[in-house]
Amino acid sequence: MAQGLSHATRQPLPALKRAQLAIGLVLVLMVILLALEGLGGGTTPGGQSGQQGGGGGGGQELPMALDFTLRDIYGHQFSLSDFRGKVVILDFFATYCKPCKTQVEELKEVKRQFGDEVVIISISVSPEDTNEVLRSYAEENGITWRVARDTAGVGDAYNVLYLPTLVVVDPEGRITARHVGLTDSETLAKEVEAALG
Repeated sequence: MAQGLSHATRQPLPALKRAQLAIGLVLVLMVILLALEGLGGGTTPGGQSGQQGGGGGGGQELPMALDFTLRDIYGHQFSLSDFRGKVVILDFFATYCKPCKTQVEELKEVKRQFGDEVVIISISVSPEDTNEVLRSYAEENGITWRVARDTAGVGDAYNVLYLPTLVVVDPEGRITARHVGLTDSETLAKEVEAALG
């Protein structure tokens, strides 16, 4: 049926149409990449694939959480390894991030359910979030757990690209879950229970 095609259907696309098509293809690729990141396609510090949600079954070796040392908003130094023996939730956020404020409410519920069995550490990755800004944010949002500025590149080490990002670390220091975006307390509670064994 090639004979039935008009000459106009075989002409090259005008430059404007080609540019629009190229932009459209780039946007589609970006959406696909974002979707893959949201499904756990990111990497953990060891370069291994991150997990979305709980995991660790099936005999897989879970990656160890990268240890770090920071000072909280009151000047107290701490390291991730200080909390071995407890489940730790790392909450990467920024004060300008609206979903991060909602995440605080979900984390409060997890803390209410598990008390001292879970340690939550909120780490601001925004350079604009000074200790003074973070103290006000913690007070305004009723945050009772440790809050710190990322002064050591922890967000980069944990491949934090979107906020909020949550990383669940089991009592042995292994990463058992990673979430990109707002995560409900029910999901986190199940992961904490699984990590506690």
